[in-house]
Parts: sequence; structure tokens; C-alpha cells
Amino acid sequence: MESYNEDQEGKDISPSENSDLAERLKDISQDRLVEEIITLWDEANNLELELVKSRKQNSDGLKNYSDDANRSVVMDYEEKLRVAKTKILRLEKQLQNEKIRREALDLNLDKIKSLELENSNLLKNEEELMILIIDMERHIEKLVEALKKVGQ
Repeated sequence: MESYNEDQEGKDISPSENSDLAERLKDISQDRLVEEIITLWDEANNLELELVKSRKQNSDGLKNYSDDANRSVVMDYEEKLRVAKTKILRLEKQLQNEKIRREALDLNLDKIKSLELENSNLLKNEEELMILIIDMERHIEKLVEALKKVGQ
């Protein structure tokens, strides 16, 4: 799992980083990607619960910190929650793309199997026709020889 750092703030993922990530995700099973998303959801839920608790403590008058410190803690949790939600969305999109890619691969494999079967049938048919042609050529040769004998 990646952890949030301040360098990530406001940073967009470049196309090359996205393609690198896509390449790495190809090798990860769908089950593993689902586990990652679930873990991030749990993380986001925990952060939301901590945020709610912190807000409730502030509203109930249970202030262990100054108002500035409380705002800072709340803002920190809100930022962590935002980052976690962004990660979840990105992983959900990658999971959906991976599912689509695998479905397309399955369809292509089915098409390949169908074409291989058709090719096998065509080769068998070609072989049978070649045998028939060779047999007919032998009969023609015999007829030509018989006609030569009759014509002599």
C-alpha cells in the first residue's frame, strides 16, 4: 500500500506513470486488486470515523487541544480522507479496465480456438480432395493407356 506524502499533493499522474502502473497491474490478479480496494475502503472508513469522533469531541466541549490544533487535526484527517478516496477511485477504474481487458482476451481466445478448428477442418478437407485428385489422375492415366491400346 502506498502511504500519502506531501509530494503527492496536487500532483497529476503522467501518462507514462499511468502506463507503468497499468503494466504492473496486468500481473496482479483481480482478487488482489479487489483486496486492495477493500483495504482502501476500510482505510477511508476509519479516517471518516476518526474525523467524526474529532468533530464530536470539539462540539461536546472535550477540547484537548487549542482550537487551532483541532482545526489542524481535522484538516489533516480530511486531507487523508481525500487522498484515500482518490486512491480508491483510481484502483476501481484500474480494476474495471482489467476486467474489460480480460473479457476481451477471453473473447479473442474463443475466436482463436474457433479459427483453429476451422483451419483443421479445411486442412482435412484439402487432404481428402488431394487424395481424390491423385486417384482421378491414376484413372485418367489408365484411360489414356487403354485408348492408346485401342487406337493401335
